[in-house]
Order: sequence, then structure tokens, then C-alpha cells
Amino acid sequence: MATIPVGPKPVGVAVDVHDHVFVTNSGAATVSVINSVTNKVTATLNVGLHPESVATDPQFGVYVANSGNFTVSALDRFHALVATIVVGGSLGPQSPDRLRVAVDHLMGRAYVASRGLGRVSIIGISSDPPILFPDFTEVEGPLGVAVDPVSHRVFVTRPDHNKVSVIDATTPGVIGSIPVGQHPTGIAIDPQRRRVYVANSGFKTVSVIDMATGGGVEIDVGASPTGVEVDSHGAVYVTHPDGLVRVIDPNSASVTARISVGSQPQGLAFEPHSNRVYAANHGDGTVSAIDLAGD
Repeated sequence: MATIPVGPKPVGVAVDVHDHVFVTNSGAATVSVINSVTNKVTATLNVGLHPESVATDPQFGVYVANSGNFTVSALDRFHALVATIVVGGSLGPQSPDRLRVAVDHLMGRAYVASRGLGRVSIIGISSDPPILFPDFTEVEGPLGVAVDPVSHRVFVTRPDHNKVSVIDATTPGVIGSIPVGQHPTGIAIDPQRRRVYVANSGFKTVSVIDMATGGGVEIDVGASPTGVEVDSHGAVYVTHPDGLVRVIDPNSASVTARISVGSQPQGLAFEPHSNRVYAANHGDGTVSAIDLAGD
């Protein structure tokens, strides 16, 4: 494992198809760009206030959700800022978890969950520049957001309601609500196995949702899971404030490894070319690069 210094209070992580890892530094209004071949920071990009979440598209660029001023910074694939899109929101007791973003490449959309505003907004990312659609979906208290690239359904965690809402991209509208554990935050999708993984930060479980049936099971992972990610083999990685990333085997549905990382890890991303998982350590301003081949 490598430890990479980035900016203060890193939270979100995403990767692109060009060996870049993007890390939101919520304490500095910047995004650090890491080269996954060298594990070195190659650029620092200025974005909006309190960047919380980041998503990438292989063709259209990078999208950063800034919860401090309720905007999305749209960067092109060369990392130049092309638009600042106001999605709206309100300051409230749910700070700092207020704004998250996910991308659906084939639909040409970014979905932005605004917890204070109570809606999931849609940005047309194939437009030049990207534009905010007038359509949105009302969802009470949304936070974590993930898109299934097969069905194009959007899954949204609702921490204050212990549920995951499912949005049909063609409507758009909520077509279902799935009970999960206490205070769900992080969410990730395994499209190959048709599963959704939800980190229930208010307890000690990860919920596993079967996309075909809507049913689910709970996996005990230890207290306060925060972020969750899936690698190409279906293994699941979960961050915890105790400085550990726990690994779930998808076949046994149990924790099979515990990896020490930095202080208060939060967001995660799997980078397939280097076969590494990157974890943003909010407490010490670093990113841990976990080499899965050597794990």
C-alpha cells in the first residue's frame, strides 16, 4: 500500500479511463489528480466550495459536487472547467453530507442528489456546455447515488429514513423503496452480479440488494461503515472511521480481510488498470492506494 498526500479533508474518489484518480479535498475547494501508474499527484484543480463527491465519464469529463455552494463543477476530459451548474440546496443540520453525484454514460446524464433540497437533479453531460435539465425527481433526504449501467436505474440512499429509493431514468420517477440498515450513506453497484451494496453508517452492516428481486441481506462488517466500492471480481471494500478498510467476499458474504489505511477513511474507488483501490483519508489529508495483486 502507498500513502499519497493530497489536500485537506479528502472525501470523494473517482477514476477515469486514462489512469487518473480524482480526489475531492473538502477543506480546500480543490480536487487532487493522481496518476495511478506512479501514485503521484500530477495536478490540483480549483472547484467549488466544499467539494464532496466526484464522478467521471469516459467521453465527457469530470463532475464535482460542491456541497458548500450547491454547485457542480463540470470539467472536460482535459480537466479544464467548462461550466459551474447551480443545483440548489440549503444549509442545515445534515452538514457536511449534502450533495453527491453519479454518471450514466450511455444516457449522457449526471445525477445529483441534494439532501437539503430533497431532490435528485439531472445534468445533460453530452451538451456543450453541460446543462441542468428542468426535470428532477423528488426524494426526501437523498444522499448517496449510484447508477446501474445495465438498466439505467438510479439507486439513492436516504440516511434519515433507512431506505434506498430506486429511480427509473426513463420517467424520471421513484419506482420503489427498499428498507436497509440504519443511516445508509455510501452505495455501490455490481452490475455483473446484479447487486447493490449499501453502507449503513448508523450501525455495523452492509446491505446487499438483489436487483432482480429487490430482496436483501445484511452483512456484519463492524461499526459505522461509511464508503463502499466493488472491484472487477466482485469483492467489496468498506471504509470505517477506525482507519480500516474491510473486504467482503461476494461468495461467502462475509468479511475476509482487514486493511489498515489512514485516518477516518471515507470515499473509495477501484482503478482497474493498476488493480488498486484508492481510499480518501479525511482525517490526515492522504489517499491510501491498496495494491490488490499484493494483498
